[in-house]
Amino acid sequence: MDALTDGMPHDAAFLSTVLRDAPLPLWVIDEHGRVELANDAAVRFLGHRPGTDLRGGKSHDLLHRHRPDGTPYPTHECPIVHAKQPFAASEWFVTQAGDVRPVRWSTRPLAGTDSVLLSFAALSGTPDGAAGLAPAPRETRAQTRARLLAEMKRSIAARMTDPMFCTSTLAADTHLSVRSVQAIFAEAGTSPAAEIRRRRLEHARVLLEQGESVQWACHSSGFHDADSFARAYRQHFGFAPSRTREP
Repeated sequence: MDALTDGMPHDAAFLSTVLRDAPLPLWVIDEHGRVELANDAAVRFLGHRPGTDLRGGKSHDLLHRHRPDGTPYPTHECPIVHAKQPFAASEWFVTQAGDVRPVRWSTRPLAGTDSVLLSFAALSGTPDGAAGLAPAPRETRAQTRARLLAEMKRSIAARMTDPMFCTSTLAADTHLSVRSVQAIFAEAGTSPAAEIRRRRLEHARVLLEQGESVQWACHSSGFHDADSFARAYRQHFGFAPSRTREP
């Protein structure tokens, strides 16, 4: 690097451009396992639109959220996010659309930081450590949409009590556009907003049946105010939330 820069003053913007346009996928993971940087080559390799900002996303889930056979891949078993010294191996990465791609990757801790630099490239054949594992069959469009719908419903179940959680938040979590999220739910005969509202109302009903106050059930289920909560509850269940608490 010194030979490259000796006598050639380069500012941060120049170096950022070089990094962004480098043909090799480059990926930086912070000490919390989240993406700190992903250049355009890495973004495209994983099936995202060029320019997509993946910073802050969970690195493990973005790279390989499941194994080639579809079974879960726990984060604690991932050698990449826990790399403390230079390391190289080959395995499978999973694109945004669910396609499985064999890769050769290497990691190197960045001096003076708690971050790790990951580089990777497509690999022909079966990766090391994956012997005997047939490549996962390419998903059909319907299978991909069904999987994404299931993932988003799990995200809604986990985050629906947050009053700031909405369709755009769900889209950002899934690394899809709002329009794509709405289209996937529309194919299932509903909408992301309706699904979020339904889960909130069902959660509120459980709280009310446990004897909690209407006000507590409202705010503990992600609703901003009692009036909108009462209207939505009455429309969904056919009676006021106060009636749920009646013996």
